[in-house]
Amino acid sequence: MFTDEDLFRAWQHGDARALEMLVQRYHAPLLAHLYRVLTDMHLAEDLVQETFIRLIRDAKSYCYPRPFRPWLYTIAHHLACNYHTSAYARRVELRAEMPVMQAREPDPAEWFERWERHDTLHKALTHLSIEQREVLSLRFGQELSILETAAILSIPPGTVKSRTFTALRLLRAHLEESISHTESTQGGQHHG
Repeated sequence: MFTDEDLFRAWQHGDARALEMLVQRYHAPLLAHLYRVLTDMHLAEDLVQETFIRLIRDAKSYCYPRPFRPWLYTIAHHLACNYHTSAYARRVELRAEMPVMQAREPDPAEWFERWERHDTLHKALTHLSIEQREVLSLRFGQELSILETAAILSIPPGTVKSRTFTALRLLRAHLEESISHTESTQGGQHHG
């Protein structure tokens, strides 16, 4: 099996199938990550497409053997930040003139099945800031190290640690509150 770095280098040297393999490999994980961060499936889908467009456009900025995965997630991170900090959110447009690249396998629905079954978790995540959701998604959803997460977000490793700690503490509080509310609501229904 080819590494991400080898596939990207092969694509840079003219192998179109290598790019298709990378898109298939990363479409669903990127979609899952951006959905967790942005909590909007349509926006996440748009930004995944834009991530791959930027990957193609900025291919010359990639230097082999630099790790590919953090570089790709850095592109997605910048797009998500641009969405929240500029008029980009109002200017998102479909690129009809470009062929749509989609992964055939695995089905993105499989990636979200776990999240959809846990509606309480999703609701609790919406109470966190985008920075907190992004740290949790990269660290736990994408299983990146503290150093990889720091590189993608352009922040010190200590900031990754503190954001992770704060996000987990807040998430726990929201989950406990939600569970407590659900139990009291269900308890009231049994007596009524």
